[in-house]
Amino acid sequence: MMNIIKWLIKNEQKAAMVYEKAASIVSGDGEFSMFLMELSMDEKMHWNVITKAFEIATGANRLPDLIRIDKDTEEKVDNYFFLCEKRIETKRLTREDMLDFIVATEFSEWNDLFVYVVNSLKHGYREFIPITARVHQHKRHIERFLASRPEYKGYLDRIKNFTSIWQEKLLVVDDEEAITDVLAAILEGEGLIERARNGEEALEKLGKAYYAAIVTDIDMPRMDGVEFYKRAAAMFPGINRRFLFFTGDCGGDVAAFISEHRLVCLQKPIRINDIRNSVIDILRR
Repeated sequence: MMNIIKWLIKNEQKAAMVYEKAASIVSGDGEFSMFLMELSMDEKMHWNVITKAFEIATGANRLPDLIRIDKDTEEKVDNYFFLCEKRIETKRLTREDMLDFIVATEFSEWNDLFVYVVNSLKHGYREFIPITARVHQHKRHIERFLASRPEYKGYLDRIKNFTSIWQEKLLVVDDEEAITDVLAAILEGEGLIERARNGEEALEKLGKAYYAAIVTDIDMPRMDGVEFYKRAAAMFPGINRRFLFFTGDCGGDVAAFISEHRLVCLQKPIRINDIRNSVIDILRR
């Protein structure tokens, strides 16, 4: 386990640096440059996570040692880094070179091993529970970027063949089945949709699973959306980052509550892309 963690620490640090330097080289393409800077910020977050894992593993009596890193995997990823760094150093890096590097490394055993370490720790350390979902969103961000540029379809086709390491869970809460049906259809591409008919049911589900985004109505029987949020926030501090109110009226007392708790409220009716993009924003956080 410790050998894997040390290798991951090195890779996350190098990846953050590679993306940041590459962003300056392709600065003529502002969108691509921004994309690389966002990947660099993600890798810095991953480095913080895996460094924390190293600290915990160093002080732990015993961590599960079920997987080992083989030399072929280590050399393959290291060689990709070496080639990319060399092209950056000689100013010969192209966008195609960078995309080859991203697809070859981000969807390799490198991230699978990262998830293995996090999963080994999350049962004893709750702060690691959301991390696997963040790694998945890092990869989904890459997919979305490639999908937005028709000229990158070949790269998108390559990564579609890889197995996903995580399926996001999203919770949709509304007492009207027709609305949960519509939301499920809109959001199905972003993860596994679970439903609840009121805040009481939703609260019970929150106690049993991690949901990367929670879309809830306010006016519901048994327990309304505001009370649901209050109880959820008491159980899980910081959950406001994952909450999205989707309701008929975001004004009056609701507006004050939304502002006080730094929440997002979308008012029905709304365009499909607006609600989808709002959920994607939550997932990217």
